[in-house]
Amino acid sequence: MGYGIAIEEAGEVDLYRFGRSRQIFRGPKPNLKNPYIAFIGGSEPFGKFVTTPFPKLVQRKVKKTCVNWGTPGAGPGFFLKDPMILGACSDAEICVVQAMDAVPLSNRMYSVFPRRNFRLRAVSDMLKALYPKIDFENFKYVPAMIRKIQSVDATAYKIVLAEQRSAWMARMLELLEDIETNKALLWLAPEKGYGDDCIITEEMVNVVAKKVDRVIKVEIPNKRTKDMLFGSSKKDSFWMTRSAHETVAKAVSDEVHLMLSSGEKISA
Repeated sequence: MGYGIAIEEAGEVDLYRFGRSRQIFRGPKPNLKNPYIAFIGGSEPFGKFVTTPFPKLVQRKVKKTCVNWGTPGAGPGFFLKDPMILGACSDAEICVVQAMDAVPLSNRMYSVFPRRNFRLRAVSDMLKALYPKIDFENFKYVPAMIRKIQSVDATAYKIVLAEQRSAWMARMLELLEDIETNKALLWLAPEKGYGDDCIITEEMVNVVAKKVDRVIKVEIPNKRTKDMLFGSSKKDSFWMTRSAHETVAKAVSDEVHLMLSSGEKISA
């Protein structure tokens, strides 16, 4: 029950390794010889706090094997580093790609580790110049660093935010371009958002939407505080309750049914 799974009532959770890096994913291990639907994303599809994450609920609804490659704390850069997973996504009938977080993503301000995207790898001189009074050696995780720099100087953080958004746009477009099958972009948005502090905006989603066949936006009631938006890696999907997973599963299943029944062609 290591690997970031905090499910008190779950008992044993199946895990298996897959991909070039032999990354750990939630099982049971799928049979990729049969037609399947792939899910990639961060902590939300992985389902850190639930026994049945939404990819498994979708499988029950659409009667198709659903492969859950959600990874706790992953940004879009995580999947770009693994050609085996990208190839498997392209072999799927449909690939549901989460609009992942921009915090665990390397940019011109800081870099993250390729397999543990919430781990802070290095800080650029540019970020140090913006915050000369902060000792960045104190930070091991990106979310904690982001909370700190926001509280120290919100104006300077706008420069960091611009870099996060720019990197997210570039990597998401690249990721969607590399997956050569029918694609749906899943945008899990906090209900009512967080105003200017919400990194992923509708305008950003509209741009990357040009690379997919469908956009599935699901607003999730968010009981967390604003600070928890950039919470520790142990809290990064706390908002995804069982009810939230059921809501997402219904929205995704409805769209998947439409895509399968219409026989949509592979995206260009």
